[in-house]
Amino acid sequence: VVLRLYIYRWEYFQSNWNNLDFFVVVSDTVSAALIQSIGDVPSFAVLRICRVFRIMRFVHILELFRELHIMMTGFISAMKAMIWASVMLVMMLSMWSIIAVEFLHPINVRIAETGYYGDCERCGRAYSSVF
Repeated sequence: VVLRLYIYRWEYFQSNWNNLDFFVVVSDTVSAALIQSIGDVPSFAVLRICRVFRIMRFVHILELFRELHIMMTGFISAMKAMIWASVMLVMMLSMWSIIAVEFLHPINVRIAETGYYGDCERCGRAYSSVF
């Protein structure tokens, strides 16, 4: 960052990627200095997340190579499909859970009233809610 800042001067701050790099490097330097001087510093978890965004610059370089760009595009498309599949799974599991609560809980209460479960306190409350 220092070398780029020296070379580009004020043009360095024209790019958002450079601004992100500058922010991450300065915040890491300040947090390291605080840790050295004070000792116990609260966690800067948000700043650690910003480090991940620095990796995004590497993705920009992958666009220069056609084959790598195609691979990354396929990977991102597959990730989108997996996220939507996960959303659909959660919706389906929630729906079947609600159905189980509505239909199985009354049957389970009747079984618990007959004393079938014995000493089990929780068995009668099974299927009483989705969560």
